[in-house]
Amino acid sequence: MDVAPVAVSDTLLVLKGYDGLIGLDTRTGRPLWTAGGFEPDGAPVPTGDGLLADVAYTVGAAAPRAVDPAAKGRVRWTLEPAAGLRFAQDALLASDGGALYLTASQGSPLDDDYAALLLAYDLKDRRELWRATAGHIPSEAPTAVLPGDRLLYCDGDALTSLDRRTGERQWTRALRGTGNGRPAVAGPRAYVAGGGVTAVALDDGTVAWRHAPRDRTYSDPVIADGVLYATGSAAGVLALDARTGGPLWESGPAIPLGTQCAPVVHGGVLHAPTAGGRPCVAAFDLRTRKAVWSYRVPGAETGAAAGIRLAARGSVLFVQNGNTVTALPMG
Repeated sequence: MDVAPVAVSDTLLVLKGYDGLIGLDTRTGRPLWTAGGFEPDGAPVPTGDGLLADVAYTVGAAAPRAVDPAAKGRVRWTLEPAAGLRFAQDALLASDGGALYLTASQGSPLDDDYAALLLAYDLKDRRELWRATAGHIPSEAPTAVLPGDRLLYCDGDALTSLDRRTGERQWTRALRGTGNGRPAVAGPRAYVAGGGVTAVALDDGTVAWRHAPRDRTYSDPVIADGVLYATGSAAGVLALDARTGGPLWESGPAIPLGTQCAPVVHGGVLHAPTAGGRPCVAAFDLRTRKAVWSYRVPGAETGAAAGIRLAARGSVLFVQNGNTVTALPMG
């Protein structure tokens, strides 16, 4: 599955397999429980109250459902759609422990009253808190982040900020080529990547800087010690000054890196999947700017690196490809 695993705790990892959600012991990789009936698309979202939400298929319709990872995946609640409301298979955006944020549509796309919506539900009683018009439902649901009181997400070629308490739209900034990736937030700015990298002020959406070489595509970014890192097949590892956008260095295309997920930085080392060829995870020392090791991912055929997803907990890197997960030490 092209979904990153979720490290729920130091001892529990939840991955999305072809048969639903699977809980693994992080120390041994031993399966602890399975929870079936979930849609194949979309990533599970920790709700912040100890549960894990995903979208299940129930009685002809998709509906968000929460399982308890500590109780062998037992279902705690299902959010049934209101009349005329339809949840997508990958509807979940984010959660802050008090509310769950997701996308939905109302009516048929062929009808005049069709509406694409963003909604917030109270996690305690599953009561709708607010709904806002989204403009359109993207073919792939965006992943939101929650800096302060904002709900921030990329939707096609735009970055949008909502007040997550009320759903009021604060600003939308058109950003060509950003796709539906996950923004990174550091200080007063949000950073998005895709066909370039852009820094945007959180308060009003003003573009602070943009790095957009021709014919380059980048992964979602990560910020560490004032430096923005992203990966790509042509750039390898790209390092930019997060404040100014000035290029610091690139590792180059000798080891092309994938763009399907943000790299993981730990202990001065960047970890990322490779692009094409033999499916591997490569590690780069950020001080020497050189590759220090690579690992051939089990269960991945040649050219199948695009399916690799990463997650981290403490000093352990979890690498998922399909139903195969590997735990690797980071430093």
